[in-house]
Amino acid sequence: MRSAGDKVGRMLSMRRESLAVLSVGFCLFSIPAWAQAPLNACDLAAPFGTIDQSDVNAAINMSIGSLTCTANIMGANVCNAVVAQRVVNAALGQGCVVGTHSVVLTWSASTPGTYPIQGYNVYRSTPSNPTYVQLNTALITSGLTYTDPVVSNSGTYNYVVTAVDTQNNQSAYSTPATANIPSS
Repeated sequence: MRSAGDKVGRMLSMRRESLAVLSVGFCLFSIPAWAQAPLNACDLAAPFGTIDQSDVNAAINMSIGSLTCTANIMGANVCNAVVAQRVVNAALGQGCVVGTHSVVLTWSASTPGTYPIQGYNVYRSTPSNPTYVQLNTALITSGLTYTDPVVSNSGTYNYVVTAVDTQNNQSAYSTPATANIPSS
């Protein structure tokens, strides 16, 4: 006849075996999820194949260090605000911009009209999309320079600047400036 201690020992042994089987099953299940490769450098999180909010969240978490950086947008394992912005832009349908170049724009101060100039807006277009798109999210009020960090290797970009007065009147576009980005 077996004692109560033997019975408890067998039950513990059975539980341990059950846990081992569950963890093995879990490991086997998780392999396909992380073994898939993204089709696009900005596609950082499952489900792979589309750039969406999960990719934006991953880019932000990578840039602040709460998630291991696995991005290869501005170089292998480079995660910062520029990388996060590129993923946001890709999620908004603007394409994933990969590369390490930037364009620094400088301009002369605009001559004020009736009202003083309060700042400037910068716009960019490409040969494939000739419509100018505003780059700055807030009026540029300090300095006469802007850095566009979201350019692709071998890309061509056209830039214009507008002046905005204290009544929010915006000037016409400046003369366009073109930047040709090197291939590497």
